[in-house]
Amino acid sequence: MDKSKYISKVSGHALVLGGSGGIGAEVVRALAANGVSAISFTYNNNKAAADELAKELSALGIKTFSAKVNLSDDAPFRMFLEKAVAAIGEEINIAAHSVGISPDTPFDDQTADEWREVMEVNAVGMFISTRAIGNRMKEKGVRGSIVIVTSTNGINSQDPLSAPYDFSKAGQVLYVRNLAEHCSKDNIRVNGIAPGWINTKMNDTLPSEYREGETAKIWFGRFAEPAEVASVVVFLAGSGASFITGQNIIVDGGYR
Repeated sequence: MDKSKYISKVSGHALVLGGSGGIGAEVVRALAANGVSAISFTYNNNKAAADELAKELSALGIKTFSAKVNLSDDAPFRMFLEKAVAAIGEEINIAAHSVGISPDTPFDDQTADEWREVMEVNAVGMFISTRAIGNRMKEKGVRGSIVIVTSTNGINSQDPLSAPYDFSKAGQVLYVRNLAEHCSKDNIRVNGIAPGWINTKMNDTLPSEYREGETAKIWFGRFAEPAEVASVVVFLAGSGASFITGQNIIVDGGYR
């Protein structure tokens, strides 16, 4: 019996966009734990956290490259990909997008500029960066995998407070299938993972009554840990998901 057929494996050079964030950093660690030999990642303003994560990876013998990058600017982002590949010495074959903002402003106080900022980060930046990654994989003949961290907010949220975030995440959910079809003829898989409530810094400021009310709707009775999301990202990126593409996997512990 060929046991290797039944084991989900990741290897090679992985890229994590938003790698120093709450979920992103755990995706980096999960990829490292499951077999990749090199990881590049981006960060926004928290260089200290990025440097600490790079040290953690280096201690494990994993080649590392990190940089602050504007994902919405096409030419600089494609230059970042060139630099990452040059630094590691290997093409990127796995990519995960885990970048997003949510201002959570009362609906009547939301401004057009606030909506534009959320769209720029969550929608435009995701489009520019993942398209560039997919097209580079095509050009270099890489049979890769791209995973986009979407959100259940794009599926079942009805809270005016998070309207711009929900709108952007609904777009991500649809976009997964757009990019998956675009890349399919080149054997590049694209999937999404839609987390529900997660214990991240972005959710630390939730009012206690609101958090309790939302927790009561979760069948498991708790928020997820970032590692529980990261594990699904790694599965979708790996060989065990070799015939899965264009899907958006919900990870919410059951929610009603």
